[in-house]
Amino acid sequence: MHEEAPVASNVSSPTYWSERYRRGDTPWDLGTETPAFIALVERIDFPKPTEHWRPAVVVPGCGYGHDALMLARRGYQVTAVDFAPEPLEYLEHTARLAGLELRTLCCNVFDLPSTHPNAFDIVLEYTCYCAIDPAQRQDYANALAAIVKPNGIVAGLFFPFDETERSGPPFSVREDEIRSQFERAGFVLLSSELPIESHPSRAGRERLMLFRKLL
Repeated sequence: MHEEAPVASNVSSPTYWSERYRRGDTPWDLGTETPAFIALVERIDFPKPTEHWRPAVVVPGCGYGHDALMLARRGYQVTAVDFAPEPLEYLEHTARLAGLELRTLCCNVFDLPSTHPNAFDIVLEYTCYCAIDPAQRQDYANALAAIVKPNGIVAGLFFPFDETERSGPPFSVREDEIRSQFERAGFVLLSSELPIESHPSRAGRERLMLFRKLL
């Protein structure tokens, strides 16, 4: 009898994600911008575009790119990355209709260090960390450290924090594990908080953590 590959190994294949998008099996997609990120970019201490500087932001595992579009509307230089081409085609079409400038990359996020070293001021992380094979999470933190400029920021809205271990995707996350992995990768934790602004289906199950890359 043929045995199906474990889900954790399936998520490392772009075919797995393409099939999910083709079936419309995308429960992680909330269909709109993330409330916690809207509040974050409006904070006075968050880097903002100026006349002379447009922060470069990368959104790994961007999906349909609602947050990438939100950032592009605010003047950031946005690079949206996904393993599957289907959501990127949607994102590109939506951006064109809105007259927004952004870049899309269809690739494995673990390939970014070789193609985009020290390229970004900000990483916007939401549901990529929880979608990859949990065995690769330290590698993921290391990859983000490689693509972020010195003093750059990872703004991560980590999800899902569940009392019972969850097999995914999304796979369960733990605050102490996230902090340890990112600190080993060369980041320092700036803040960790339960966002006031959360989608009702995720309220109390996600945590906003900001990290800065050390020099």
